[in-house]
Amino acid sequence: MKLISRLFFYSFLALTGIVLFVTSTSMGKSKTLVKNSIQDQFSEIDFEALTIINKMVYADTTNFMHQKIYPCARCFLRPEAAEALAEANQIAKTENLKLVIYDCYRPYQFQYKMYEIVNNPRYVAKPDKGSNHNRGLAVDVALADQEGNLLDMGNEFDDFSKLSHYAAIDITEEGKKNRGVLRKIMTKAGFIPYDNEWWHFDYVKKQYPVANFVWECDE
Repeated sequence: MKLISRLFFYSFLALTGIVLFVTSTSMGKSKTLVKNSIQDQFSEIDFEALTIINKMVYADTTNFMHQKIYPCARCFLRPEAAEALAEANQIAKTENLKLVIYDCYRPYQFQYKMYEIVNNPRYVAKPDKGSNHNRGLAVDVALADQEGNLLDMGNEFDDFSKLSHYAAIDITEEGKKNRGVLRKIMTKAGFIPYDNEWWHFDYVKKQYPVANFVWECDE
């Protein structure tokens, strides 16, 4: 579905005063993004403004499918989830760390392709139900130092083995520690962890339906 418009906006968390640098988008006419907006609206994460590292692997071939799935590397979330991610980013900064984003909103049509390859609902949700990625309520994230060097997280993103389980014991002590730090940051910001994937976090304070819009790209 064609993306009609996008505009930058600044939103402030009432309790923290954190400035969010995100972009709103809708599939209808242009609207100002507000709380409780229509279900078709999302917020786009501004990687540069937030100094979050963009490693959206499904926008190139460096993923488990070795195929480019997304048209380009843009990260969309529902507004509340985007605000929570911005808060997590601020928490990470207090630890002298940066967030690394692998995946955000995933158009529903791409869920089929991924499930056909993995065929394991523990790692990729069945298309008939959809996932929180399809709802714009999930994010896959890791940690890097201030120079942008990825921290040891125990194993690689999208390694569909038991080593990806948060409580895996056959990983380095450094990996265990960094998984704990990541979980602490994300849960403090309001996300819920998923034990089978150390990188996956859901925002469940508000529900949205599955969506299927595919964003446009400048290139």
